[in-house]
Amino acid sequence: MLTSEKPASIPFNKVQGIASSNVHAYSNGDDDFFSVERHYLHGIFMGFKWQCVEFARRWLLMRKSCIFPPVPHAADMWKDLKYVERVTDGKRFPLKLYPNGSPHMPKHDSLLIYARNAELPFGHVAVICDVVPGFIRIAEQNYIYHSWSDDFSREISLVINDDCYFIKDDDELCGWIEIDDNDELEPLDENKLHLILDQYRETKPPGTLKRCSVTDKSFHSINNWLNEEDPAEKYFIKLYGPDLIRADTDTLPYYEVDQNLTLSIGSTSNELHQMFMDATNHVVKNDDVLKQFCIPEVFWPKIRESWAHDRDLTMTGRFDFAFDGQQLKTFEYNADSASALFEMAIIQEKWAQAVKLDHSFMSGFQLHRLLIKSWQKMCSHLNVKYVHLLIDNDQDEILTALYMQYVLKEANIESKLCILFDNLYWKDSKIIDDEGNDVKLIWKTWMWETIFSDYLKAEKDGNLNKKINDEHPRLCEVLLNDDIKVIEPLWKVIPSNKAILPVLWSMFPDHPHLLTSEWTVTDELKGAGYVKKPIVGRCGHNVTLYDVHGDSVLDETQGQFVDRDLIYQKLFQLPKYDGYYAIIGSWIIHGLFAGFGIREDKRLITDAESPVTACCIAWK
Repeated sequence: MLTSEKPASIPFNKVQGIASSNVHAYSNGDDDFFSVERHYLHGIFMGFKWQCVEFARRWLLMRKSCIFPPVPHAADMWKDLKYVERVTDGKRFPLKLYPNGSPHMPKHDSLLIYARNAELPFGHVAVICDVVPGFIRIAEQNYIYHSWSDDFSREISLVINDDCYFIKDDDELCGWIEIDDNDELEPLDENKLHLILDQYRETKPPGTLKRCSVTDKSFHSINNWLNEEDPAEKYFIKLYGPDLIRADTDTLPYYEVDQNLTLSIGSTSNELHQMFMDATNHVVKNDDVLKQFCIPEVFWPKIRESWAHDRDLTMTGRFDFAFDGQQLKTFEYNADSASALFEMAIIQEKWAQAVKLDHSFMSGFQLHRLLIKSWQKMCSHLNVKYVHLLIDNDQDEILTALYMQYVLKEANIESKLCILFDNLYWKDSKIIDDEGNDVKLIWKTWMWETIFSDYLKAEKDGNLNKKINDEHPRLCEVLLNDDIKVIEPLWKVIPSNKAILPVLWSMFPDHPHLLTSEWTVTDELKGAGYVKKPIVGRCGHNVTLYDVHGDSVLDETQGQFVDRDLIYQKLFQLPKYDGYYAIIGSWIIHGLFAGFGIREDKRLITDAESPVTACCIAWK
């Protein structure tokens, strides 16, 4: 029986199919996702994961031992490519171009080039795998997103008209490109990779970060750059005023990051996220390790249940990165935080537009769009149409929650903002809001440790699970409720706890993006200088920086986390930019890198008061 049901999309980074016996095609997730991540094979740059040009270049290397020179976009291959080069000897093989409608019949192993249009702004490239009467078979990436079990992704009609061959697809075709090699080219022998010439292998350049300033003073008087009709922007004005210029400076500063550092931040973020997930899995499965996180054992079963069933129920997380001009290091993973999300996703772009900043795009370029898509996918998966945003009465949390409510509105998902839990009530053993809506999915800003403390106090006082109609539930009764899904889920208490840093170091020793992290102050840490951190904390509270040999304190902060266990991390020297230290906050949205922002401070330790500073990308 025929069905109109659309095939399920394969998530980003998963294999869709295999062409030509050994060339994997990976899903890009959807049409407009850009991973900001380079892909190298045997040290040779293939392209960006998982774009169509990357597949064509990788197919050519694996099946023909060749690569083609860099091109801006797929459509540019039609006019720019003249030859391919064999990576084992540098020999060039010319290319023959045949426009669609040519009297020359398409051949297998040719490249099919699509023109630019509104749906394909960069064009498209595919590989012709087979030519049979009436159609061709192609393999490709970033065009369709469902799996294919044969050795091709699609069949496309091939018609003959007046002795000319026309390939008929939904999008306009330039034509096909053949390699003039007289069948000389063969697949790459992966047992002889030493034969690849050094000229084709690339090292990843570190990239550049520099602090700049808008010099046109006329922008200082602009004060209508934000939309007061939008609740989040109106609240931002209430907190920080209407001016473009910050209170701590009389200039209009911003940072400029080049393409190489942007790509490095993206790939590093994705790699580290997976490492933190591997470490979380290790912690959850080992009692002796989990004990070091100082989480009361009564919560362990629920944490393990959350890890087993709610692993994909995650929206945001933010890495704190340091960059010294050569190395990119992670300080920690704020896996259960959305602080500064609004500033990085929305405010910096509006600021750049107001000051007419010359830029390719801002560093938070994908954040807003990916938040909308992730919410849509998650609510569809859970079959939920209403989200409750549960926050404390805190200015930063209110700002973030107002922005998240705007995101949900754009995703066509209804929501209700609940400051504290005065809007929630018990009714027939279920929790509802003051409008009668069942509470099924919550986005929260509360720390899980606060929820644990509330549970233990309620248990001690005998006030748990009374469920009296029309009375307010306790915080722990809402967020530890088996009938309510929570974002961020309970398992996030593991990667957001700094006890995971020594675990990571033990699992991935000497990893280039990690800093030595230990439970005690070792001789190595003393020799390099070190940072003392509480395993549970926020906003840089109760952190102390010691110089080499631990003889003196370089900087320290106070806070509410004085009674927590500690970890010790190697000190990483940050460069100063015009008197400021810059920390990169790199965002993971639903498991993938989505953009970043920069906080800066004259102190070595950044915190919630450290201003978010606009950061633009100089893309070449």
